[in-house]
Amino acid sequence: METPDLERIRFTTRHFNDLQGLRYGVPLGLILLSWGGPPLLRAAGIAGALVLALAARRYYRSTFGAVEQQSADLDAELYPASIYSPAGPIPRLAMPPRVPLVARRFLFTSLLAVIVFAYVLALPPGMFVVQGDASHPRILSAAEPVYAPPWLSRWAWYHGGEIMPPSMFQAVIAQTVYLLAGCLFLTLWLWRRRDLSQSPHLVLALLLLGLTALGSTLGLRANKEGTIDPLLDRLLPLLVYPGMAVLLCGGALILAGLFDHWQLSRTLGPSARMED
Repeated sequence: METPDLERIRFTTRHFNDLQGLRYGVPLGLILLSWGGPPLLRAAGIAGALVLALAARRYYRSTFGAVEQQSADLDAELYPASIYSPAGPIPRLAMPPRVPLVARRFLFTSLLAVIVFAYVLALPPGMFVVQGDASHPRILSAAEPVYAPPWLSRWAWYHGGEIMPPSMFQAVIAQTVYLLAGCLFLTLWLWRRRDLSQSPHLVLALLLLGLTALGSTLGLRANKEGTIDPLLDRLLPLLVYPGMAVLLCGGALILAGLFDHWQLSRTLGPSARMED
């Protein structure tokens, strides 16, 4: 067996659980795709995602087996407190479980990205409004500030303070969806040690984070005439409508899940055993 094949097998077995795309990526993508639809479609999407996740779990276990972590005997380990303290060894309940590494990296990456995103949005002039329909929207600089109504003034930045126009708030929600999805793909790529086989995750991360960067600068590009660059004008529906963002991120999650499943089947499936 050649060295590249051994490296591919090592990578696949090391990330065996998170490469099960039919359990994680595809169901999450289905939930996002159905989230923007009517309640009946939303319920059907969630139910279908749960059924797929449960069926995929059984499929992966029966086809490829399972990887279980070796149980550690904490009572047999040596603790400094067990030597100097008459209470004996530290009880198992006193050792809280650590946060998974992938979760910590995702939180750290998302925190940095949100800070940069909020800073760019705060740059003057940042307020804009969206006009037109979903097929051809336009962005215009806000002619006058929008102030919080009396019932919302206590939650505003200050009493009667300036708030985002409703259309801009929806655009910020869409950009936040891109931001979180892009950070998720970037975290997976970093956590999987930037392996060459994970290049699609990096491409998806750059695509979604690029849409976030374009959307966060809409306030700087808006003017009173509503004219912007032709390329940005074509991408504008994706940048200002949360429904479009949910559809695009849901499709990206499904593609990533199918790719992970293909990579797992290609390395550990029947075709790989026939080649060996």
